[in-house]
Amino acid sequence: MRLMLHSFQKDVRRLWPAVVVTWVMLLELARTDRWRGDWIPSAVEGWMTMLLTMAWACLVALAILEEPLVGDRNFWTTRPHRWPPLLFAKLLFVVLAIHLPSFLADVYILASRGFSPAAFLGELLGKQILFFAAVTLPSLALASLVRSFTHFVILVFTIAAGILILNGGFQNFPEFTSQRNDVRYAVLRILLAAAALAVIWMQYAHRRVIPARVIALAAGLAAAALSTWLPARAEYAVGSSPEPPRIALRQAPLMQDAAQRTGRGQPTVLLPIAIDSGARFHIPIIDVEITVPDGTRIEAVHPSPNRHFDKIDLTAYPFFTSNSGSPDWLTLSFSRSAWEHVKNARVHITGTVAIEYYHPGRTTILPTQGSGEVADLGRCTTLTTDDGRTQAFKLECESPRELPAAVMVLRHEASGREWKERLSSSITYMPGPHETWLSPLHRGESFFHLVDVMTPGPGSQWLVPASDLPSARLEITPEIVTGHALARFDFPGVALSTWLVHGR
Repeated sequence: MRLMLHSFQKDVRRLWPAVVVTWVMLLELARTDRWRGDWIPSAVEGWMTMLLTMAWACLVALAILEEPLVGDRNFWTTRPHRWPPLLFAKLLFVVLAIHLPSFLADVYILASRGFSPAAFLGELLGKQILFFAAVTLPSLALASLVRSFTHFVILVFTIAAGILILNGGFQNFPEFTSQRNDVRYAVLRILLAAAALAVIWMQYAHRRVIPARVIALAAGLAAAALSTWLPARAEYAVGSSPEPPRIALRQAPLMQDAAQRTGRGQPTVLLPIAIDSGARFHIPIIDVEITVPDGTRIEAVHPSPNRHFDKIDLTAYPFFTSNSGSPDWLTLSFSRSAWEHVKNARVHITGTVAIEYYHPGRTTILPTQGSGEVADLGRCTTLTTDDGRTQAFKLECESPRELPAAVMVLRHEASGREWKERLSSSITYMPGPHETWLSPLHRGESFFHLVDVMTPGPGSQWLVPASDLPSARLEITPEIVTGHALARFDFPGVALSTWLVHGR
């Protein structure tokens, strides 16, 4: 204990300027998070989240490299310094310099936003455990494998560049449809944490540099492979319902009015489908593969910043025309070259549909100006915004727990009109990173556009007369996930040109 405290005090004396810098960054991030009024963070908060994470990783490395483990000429190795007190001194420094301030900042943010930190203590502690496993522990392991801080910084930037490449760069906007990533993240966290623990034990207990570096390299390659090739549908295959719904083609006339609602000038096909399910569900993922008689295969691709719509041969997504909650059409949008290849052939369409079952939660009614607690969702606030050009009725929701999907209905009983939106269906485009993994809050919002005078025309059904707003009411219904399934379909001999609605 005495030797551990001596090492800890020495690290504090030498590294306190770096610690103060990270605390100043944390204070600015907490202040920005505490005053944020949008579910998408500002450029300051997005960049500060990323920079503070890297700064903390560097702080861990500085502490570890006070007594480097690589090489045989380090002065501390000539002293009677056993490895357990040394390791515990580093862990104590990390907890007091990083995790305790981060925990206190989270408490401050929750209290400032009107939440009781004591009521969400489990979520706050769980956030610190996840950060320790995902950032602190790997940083400690990496620092134990290098000779100098310069080498560590090069490694950190290399890893950050690899993560950016695997994620397709910075998104300018979050995804509209959230997909489950629990299995992927859990596997990656367990893999990296286990590898980090093995490296730390091998370095501190035995100082076996080469085997430890092999373990770290193998874990990094395995994590990159899982991130790249583990299909998104694997999330829904784990624990999937033993009897997934049946998907079949149905008889239906061609939708003549769909051209304005689908496509971007590209050839677009609407296939009438029927999904046999006795429960409500969402479809977060559709994988489609089309096989042409000559053996050519065309796979649907999900657009991303590195895969623009114009560079993709095929995209697929569900299309709704009924109020049953079940999609009744499968939309296939082709590039011009891909369409020329399939338009005159009878193709074989196969695919997989990830299904997420849910049931509606309790409906809560909010005033058009004010705030209140929404069961199974969190605290929601309504207000009117006006930027000088457009007016909007805005809904903001936040909670220390992850927000489920939710449906908002703005209802005006006097006129019998109503307008529907989904939580986080409205976004603000902005450059830079928008991830806020250091925030203790989950946020979402939606807009209803207000107009002074209603004019008939396309899209007018989404506009709300400003005069109706004071006498309207907002109903919010969360959608609680109850299970998931993975359903497959097989449609042989389909003539796509029969169902072409756009791009003739």
